[in-house]
Amino acid sequence: MEMSQVLHSLLVAVVAVCGIRASKVAKSQIVRCAVCQSLVSELHAAISKVDPRKKVDVGSYRIDSDGAQKLSSVKYAGSEMHMMEVMETVCSTMKDYAQARHKETGKLEAIKLVVDGNMNPHFADYEMVQDPDLNKGLEFHCDAILEDHEDEVMSHFRDHAELDVAQSQFRFCDQVTKLCQGIKDEL
Repeated sequence: MEMSQVLHSLLVAVVAVCGIRASKVAKSQIVRCAVCQSLVSELHAAISKVDPRKKVDVGSYRIDSDGAQKLSSVKYAGSEMHMMEVMETVCSTMKDYAQARHKETGKLEAIKLVVDGNMNPHFADYEMVQDPDLNKGLEFHCDAILEDHEDEVMSHFRDHAELDVAQSQFRFCDQVTKLCQGIKDEL
């Protein structure tokens, strides 16, 4: 009997540890989804700040046998050059975000604390989530998303510039990267 009690206790301990790990993975996935959505929002904001008349030459700088260059002029906002510049610094903006749970929906989100120099006007709609890492994980997840999906970011903003922020978040975070696909926020 003693051996079966030991095995039972060991089994209970293993199940408990696996349950704890599973919940941490689920929270990490939820946070990655929230960061992805905030990242798309930040990228949209960066694109909208650029003068729509600003152009950049793209193409080959080689001169062909006729002495001509094959260059074309495209909008700078959202261009590959612009996106590369923005992606170098966009994750540092995650320092201005915090994890919060929407009071009505219960959804975990990464919300911006300061908007246009003032406290986020929607701050009262959220309940802050305590993070032992002081939200350093948000920047880490942002960097990881960009590292894993750099090409997808480029093509998404090149091919779907007409989408609004919510449509872009769904398309990129749910359909392209699948970071939010099937996420059930039940913490």
